[in-house]
Amino acid sequence: MRKKDTDHILSKEILNTREAAALLKVTTQTIKNYIYSGRLQAIKTPGGHHRIRRQDLQSIGFVADDSKGLQSLSRDDLWAAYSGLLGTFIETVEALIKALDMRDILTSGHSSRVAEMCCAVGTHMGLRDKDMQDLRLAALLHDVGKVGISDSILGKPGRLTEQEFFLVKKHCEIGEQIVSGVDYLRNVAPVIRHHHEFYNGKGYPDGIGGQDIELNARIISVADAFDFLRSDLSFRAPLSVPDTLNEIQSSAGAQFDPRVVDAFVDVVRERSHQVH
Repeated sequence: MRKKDTDHILSKEILNTREAAALLKVTTQTIKNYIYSGRLQAIKTPGGHHRIRRQDLQSIGFVADDSKGLQSLSRDDLWAAYSGLLGTFIETVEALIKALDMRDILTSGHSSRVAEMCCAVGTHMGLRDKDMQDLRLAALLHDVGKVGISDSILGKPGRLTEQEFFLVKKHCEIGEQIVSGVDYLRNVAPVIRHHHEFYNGKGYPDGIGGQDIELNARIISVADAFDFLRSDLSFRAPLSVPDTLNEIQSSAGAQFDPRVVDAFVDVVRERSHQVH
């Protein structure tokens, strides 16, 4: 912002959200999040717009000092603003994915369960905060490509034909294309593409294996299989937790990364002990 514009805004006692955002050097959505969360007082006009007193900006860290110039948000306030925006973004993704899951009679609630298990495994493996955020988003969105699959296939109660399964497998590539169009999700696009790759290189769509598969994709692969095996399907009953873990462990080194399998088994057993 030019100094002339800044001086003009500082001369005003009542600001709109755009002007407040310009002073704090954040987005207008961040200002709105502060208002909605109650951290920033605002006046609502009859037209539904927000007006903010300049002195109320001090409540979220803004200080105007003529001798020192403008001071913006503190690091803690910036992190709080970022976290608020991220939380809102993830809540929106969760709502959309729940609607998508309802199209598939085999997987209602599947994406949320997979995301929750992935986060537990990621924590157990010591993933960094940013990697954990990407893991959660990728897990929530791993089946988003199914939006491009026919309802007659997703809603089919019995086993799929070879041709139907071929079409379903395309959801990995469709999902990658969808999220690649969103700047914030580009990091998770390869994870969504590769969550059905096998550790031995015999998965799809690219047939890559081992460490060439993103770690987050390897984690999602295990959680995805666990939830599928635990689901009550028209052509088979759900497996018990011990039987499901045995199935997954028997595929370690072939379908799954052995290190991820060990972490996953630890998490599930720890939870079982907590329940009992």
